[in-house]
Amino acid sequence: MQLTRQGDYAMRAILFLAASPQARIQEIARAQFVPKEYLAKIVQKLSQAGIVTTHRGVGGGITLARPPEEITLLDVVEAIEGPVALNSCFIRPGECPRESYCAIHAELEHIGNTLARMFANVNFADLAKKEAALCKGAKAWRLETGGVGEM
Repeated sequence: MQLTRQGDYAMRAILFLAASPQARIQEIARAQFVPKEYLAKIVQKLSQAGIVTTHRGVGGGITLARPPEEITLLDVVEAIEGPVALNSCFIRPGECPRESYCAIHAELEHIGNTLARMFANVNFADLAKKEAALCKGAKAWRLETGGVGEM
């Protein structure tokens, strides 16, 4: 399983909003190195999923629809990618005639459920704290070394 670029950009946008209460698409796009037009389409999906709220006008922008502690990686992944499913037989039950006795099906279901729980256990408040600490460490490293060498 590999997340699409859209899923990656969506997670980065929500991470940005977890650290900044309100932002414009231009700000997020610039800070996260995401094409603005592409991000606008992603924000629409996130809005439809109830993850962000968009506000028009002079004071407008994008805000999280819920506190970042309540938004998980699973929420964002499912909003953009759909359900966490490792095979099409989980998306369209009954399609495979082997479904009821397939040993692979049972194992993939277990792995997929485990992966979904892992995504659900990571919230954006925690991710924002981790990123702030990593950025602080990276800035300190650049100051100490002059940005030369490996970290």
